Amino acid sequence: MTLLLRGLLLVGVWMFSQHALAEPITLKFISIQVAPWGWQDSESGEIRGAFAEMVKELDARVDADLSITLTPFARVDRELELGGHDCTILIPRPEEMVVRGEVVGEHDIGVIPARDVTLNDYSQLKGKKVAVLRGASITSRFDADVTFQKVYDTNYLMSLRKLDRQRVDAVAGAIPTMRYLAEKNGLAGALGKPLKLGDVPLTLQCSRQSRHLDLLPALNRAVMDMKAEGVIERIKSEYYF
Repeated sequence: MTLLLRGLLLVGVWMFSQHALAEPITLKFISIQVAPWGWQDSESGEIRGAFAEMVKELDARVDADLSITLTPFARVDRELELGGHDCTILIPRPEEMVVRGEVVGEHDIGVIPARDVTLNDYSQLKGKKVAVLRGASITSRFDADVTFQKVYDTNYLMSLRKLDRQRVDAVAGAIPTMRYLAEKNGLAGALGKPLKLGDVPLTLQCSRQSRHLDLLPALNRAVMDMKAEGVIERIKSEYYF
């Protein structure tokens, strides 16, 4: 009887271990909630946008289930730092926080002034009041500059509305995203000519606290395949970024 019980116990342990091994891995992706990058449809509740499309493509190409969370910019770093989420596709985050992977694409970054404000070069920012996302980095020069006033907001739409009401002189950030939001919200007439400050890579990157960093090479290969197949360009064209 004892031998039989032991045998049954061993079989049970083996079956449990096989079930555990078969449990799917879930990679939790996080990024900023801002159209056209990512937003939740008010009617269907579906997460849409360029980020969502890229994660869906990755999900079909790697041996894991990928979930999506959208949040204000400032919370992304906190989640990655603590390991609450595994990965993101975003402008490069601090290296002590993430392991960087493949560059997905490039994004124009700079400053869009009000329609009656001229910014032909960087020096003309002096004395201006510029809205910027809290936690965002524009360029090292811009970030450290104290010759103009920075007004911090949690999202671009808030900044664009301030621009329209002449509460700020300009808005800094991702130029295609800001222009898209302005057009969709009837604020395009408030915008002047953008001053481009650089190109920022949108990069696949995963938290150093993630338990699934071993999947980063597979994610990198998936991104490279998506580039080669024209998937990234299709998404960029569809969502204007």
